[in-house]
Amino acid sequence: MTIEVLICTINKGIVRVLDNLIPQRENVKYIVSYQYTDERYLELVPKALVERKDVFFTKQKGKGLSKNRNFALSLAKGDVIIFADDDARFSEEGFNVVEQTFELHPELDVAFFQASTYTGRPLKKYPTEEFDYANRPEEMEISALEMACRRKSIQGKLLFDERFGLGEECLTCGEQDIWLIEAERMGLKMRYFPKKIVETSTLLKQRMIYVDAGVQRSFGAIAYFRYGFRAYVYCLNFAFKAARTGMCHFFPMFAQMIRGIRFVRTNSDLK
Repeated sequence: MTIEVLICTINKGIVRVLDNLIPQRENVKYIVSYQYTDERYLELVPKALVERKDVFFTKQKGKGLSKNRNFALSLAKGDVIIFADDDARFSEEGFNVVEQTFELHPELDVAFFQASTYTGRPLKKYPTEEFDYANRPEEMEISALEMACRRKSIQGKLLFDERFGLGEECLTCGEQDIWLIEAERMGLKMRYFPKKIVETSTLLKQRMIYVDAGVQRSFGAIAYFRYGFRAYVYCLNFAFKAARTGMCHFFPMFAQMIRGIRFVRTNSDLK
């Protein structure tokens, strides 16, 4: 079984990639998809990274994390793919976990795992029991770097919505939420496993819902994608409860959520 890590990075982030790769392993390959907004950033690409035999390096001028992931996915050839950012640090043990999981579960399309900081602190409070995604706790959040996918189950069938994610002006996160909603609607077999596969320095942007307007807009857009017109009531209740507990001011938060709903309604097609 081959594993392919799709590493998406932009501008100065390229300098971090090489240090996070493990020594070459026969069944592990990397696609490094590099976005740059100015030609001067090309000078930062480490020669040692491009010359590694287990790395396929590609570059495109532009920005947008979802665009980058979709492009990298179109190039993938491995049996199992993992989505990663430039600060994701994998290990032999992590790759073993992914490989063994998909070998033991041939029916599986998508597996969810755990991540930690570089110091070993869990990225979030993870459930301790294994379960199908359909039976997940309501409050459970999934990040793209915690996912591993059987390539044939998603390539050419499921993309990240390019209206969402880092690099977009309006909806600055939530691309994995939309991806998961679509995956569930497609009937993909998805399961969570309480095992760590990766370390990262990434701050979970969704947790900035009370202070970040882009996250609030994304929240409204995701709610509309999931609930349709009921999203207005859902966002109203969320903003009211948040304001009542002193986490935010009601009107600014609710206004941003409504803006997100309007954006996704008037820009209905995935770019």
